[in-house]
Amino acid sequence: MNAGPMRTARNTFASLALATMAVLAAGCSYSLDGKVTEGFGSVITGRPTDPDARKSGVQGAQIELIRDPGNMKRAVVARATSGSDGRFILDVPGFGTGWMDEEWHIRIRRSGYENVESAFRLPESTSDRLLIVSMRRGTSVPFREPDNARSLMDEAKSYDPGIGGIK
Repeated sequence: MNAGPMRTARNTFASLALATMAVLAAGCSYSLDGKVTEGFGSVITGRPTDPDARKSGVQGAQIELIRDPGNMKRAVVARATSGSDGRFILDVPGFGTGWMDEEWHIRIRRSGYENVESAFRLPESTSDRLLIVSMRRGTSVPFREPDNARSLMDEAKSYDPGIGGIK
């Protein structure tokens, strides 16, 4: 019996599997550029040529991106600090980032400025996109950490208050 065709099929399958894994691993990388400027306290997805993106930047702002903010699996998945020009990059790990229909929460704080927090959807494509954060001068406060101490029963009760009641 000739083992050549069987070996060739196995090698082809292994090569195909490795190529698929490489494509999937590359597809799990998502990087979003941003800039923090002075303004009224907002977060928008714009372009580098937008007027707000051309304003001078705010250095030292702490940025955190939270995935699944409304459920028990919420977690801070990316952190960055704005540079001297106000620019930052959020490198977001995780499968489906940007193309899955999900809500994200971003929060930004810096001493001397009011905190900015916003729910939003990440753009599918980050090409020629810029997350523009405007911050108003004022008092910052520490971030309130997501409440990960909730039980499964607490989570279920948030959807149906009658769950778990004694009849």
